[in-house]
Amino acid sequence: MAESKLSRLLLLGAPEARPDGLERMLVRAGFVVLDSETAADGAPHVILVGATPNDPALIERVRDLVKNPRHDGASVVVLLTGGTALHTAALLAAGVADVIRAPIDLTEVEARLTADARRRANLAEARKALRTRETLFDIFQEVSSALKPEDVFQTLVRRVGQAFGLTHCSFVLTGPGGSQGRVVAVFEDPKVRNLPVQLDRYPEIQEALKTRAPVVVSDVHQHPLFAAIRRHWEEQRLDVNVQSSAALPVFVNGQAAGVFFLRSHRGDPQLDPAEVEFANTIAQAAARVLENEERRSAVFRRQISAGTTDALTGCGSLDALDRRLRDEFERARRYTLAFSLVLLDIDALRTINERSGQPVGDEVLFDLGAMLQREIRAPDFVARYGGDEFALILPGTNLAGARGFVDRIRRVVDAHTFPHLGPGKSPALTAGLVSYPHPEAIEAKDLLRMLEESLSTGKKAPDRIGSAG
Repeated sequence: MAESKLSRLLLLGAPEARPDGLERMLVRAGFVVLDSETAADGAPHVILVGATPNDPALIERVRDLVKNPRHDGASVVVLLTGGTALHTAALLAAGVADVIRAPIDLTEVEARLTADARRRANLAEARKALRTRETLFDIFQEVSSALKPEDVFQTLVRRVGQAFGLTHCSFVLTGPGGSQGRVVAVFEDPKVRNLPVQLDRYPEIQEALKTRAPVVVSDVHQHPLFAAIRRHWEEQRLDVNVQSSAALPVFVNGQAAGVFFLRSHRGDPQLDPAEVEFANTIAQAAARVLENEERRSAVFRRQISAGTTDALTGCGSLDALDRRLRDEFERARRYTLAFSLVLLDIDALRTINERSGQPVGDEVLFDLGAMLQREIRAPDFVARYGGDEFALILPGTNLAGARGFVDRIRRVVDAHTFPHLGPGKSPALTAGLVSYPHPEAIEAKDLLRMLEESLSTGKKAPDRIGSAG
């Protein structure tokens, strides 16, 4: 019973409720049997309680066992000398994991305890996976918010080093085919920012860059990869305290950018494969952040000379919207602020163009653009998003505030005279809304995707407003 071998089982209650041979069976099955709640072996995983159904204090006693903080996570199982289904129901309602009533068969007891051990192991694994995902998301959020590559590296080594209590965690910048690197971030010494290193002293780094794959060495004093460097250690009479190491290569746009480097010392726990895999996931996520930053920088450079204003409406251009949204997103994430996006669609503009001609449709767009610019506050921003759409950024505004803004704009539009549409006629508007913070918004572009989806939802909504946030 693999799950039970690490299980500590505490025997309590009436000895007469225990069948003959119970303790021998438990030991044979791999349990560490405790006879005291203060045993030096540690807190129990299972509490096996022998009881009689006519014990008036039984329910209260098992409730105390279940609620005792010293038994957090332990399964309470009751061996009952008799009783009925009502006794079983009352015990289960009190919080016990299982009830086994006489006649008690040892084979059944072992099978039920085995099933309980398996359930606890699965639950522990699920909790660990959940904590890992939460940590992963938290680290990725912080890495993504770093605006400079050096901030990405510092965040990377600090968070992973903290998460796993590593002896050494660093990031080494490397060039293609170079023999030198630069240590730009070190977990245990944050002051190190630009330390030159010779890569021939680190065969695991060289191998990771050559193979473009993670290299994990459990014992540097035995692994053949370290044969040459071990001779150097012997010739120099160096006492190298390193036990294991891992080099996780990071490539940005296909080019080697560096290596995420982990090491443990003698006496430290070995590098856990799951922890190395976790660190590699974070390293590759950081690589994507750096790639995105390079692309954004390139786009920004191209946009420096591009127009920032839509010629027809006088509102911002798509390029200007992209820049403004990135800035607002980073500001809101860094300082935990809120903002909303609004996408307004002129419902019948295509019909207006077909019936009255495009110049009339252009007049509608011009008028609406002018109204939006008059109605927004100083920190707000409006841009022409598509042929018949306008996008707005509303800092410091939640979803309810964005909906109120749409209602106000609709009233302004309804009160405006559009001479080419005829008396009393004004264009109808459909709106999509999204607010930040939002659990699905990892990057600014995620908000635009959700904004377009909310507009599609709004086209089917009774009030013609769709939202996400």
